[in-house]
Amino acid sequence: MQKNILSLCILTASALAHSGFEPVGDVALSNISGQSGITIDADLYATIGSVEYTDEGIVGINDIVIGGANKQTYFGIDWGPGTHSGNKLDGSLLTIDVLPDGDLVIAGGVDPAVGGIIDFGITTGSIQLHSADRQTTATLMDSISLSGVTTKFRMKIDAATSHILTEADIGISDLDIDISSLNMKIENVFIASSSYFESKRDWGPQGIALSDIVTAIKMDMHADDDGLHITPQRLKFDMGIGSVSIADASIGSFGLNDVDLSQMSLVVSGHP
Repeated sequence: MQKNILSLCILTASALAHSGFEPVGDVALSNISGQSGITIDADLYATIGSVEYTDEGIVGINDIVIGGANKQTYFGIDWGPGTHSGNKLDGSLLTIDVLPDGDLVIAGGVDPAVGGIIDFGITTGSIQLHSADRQTTATLMDSISLSGVTTKFRMKIDAATSHILTEADIGISDLDIDISSLNMKIENVFIASSSYFESKRDWGPQGIALSDIVTAIKMDMHADDDGLHITPQRLKFDMGIGSVSIADASIGSFGLNDVDLSQMSLVVSGHP
């Protein structure tokens, strides 16, 4: 196998040499830029017919759509062209880089041409439970609709420890969940920075700053013999629930101020 590979390399080099390619000198080679990673600029609109998790039974999520939220305002404010993207998730720049110590860094930023913020939207159809033979089916949720904005995403995979560190600034402007099996609807849920309620009180609804609507999330993940460890290093936010309806009658709204889950830890493991 090694001889075949070596022969292929020699033939390729010979073909290039006889095709008018000249060797690159040391000075020219030093001027070639290729040590700052790569940047990807892409528009995303994805549909997924269904996703199924199979254990002894089956959980299925149907009609998933991922893209832009296609809204004019978020948290009651128009944040400019970065959030006017229609149904596509666009305006993001993804940079992939390998550091000198071997760490892999994936950093997501916002295209300066669209400002400092981009919108996203995720919707699903029904979430269903199936028996192994699919003879019994129950609808767990009828639909989920989520929209929001983001200003930053970055992830680093540590070469020495295999820990995955993820940081993101995200604000969820509107989350709606329809659960007909309980005759319940949860609507107009938002998750924002832990400064949101205070800023809204002090500055009014139109005085809210971008830093008040996006919450900084920092998460560490690693695996060992016990399973997958998920440890939030920063997870602080304000949360509002606009309406909870049971049997088409609202039971009121809720607000959660200064929620801090930074000390929480999870271990995900399989079972025999």
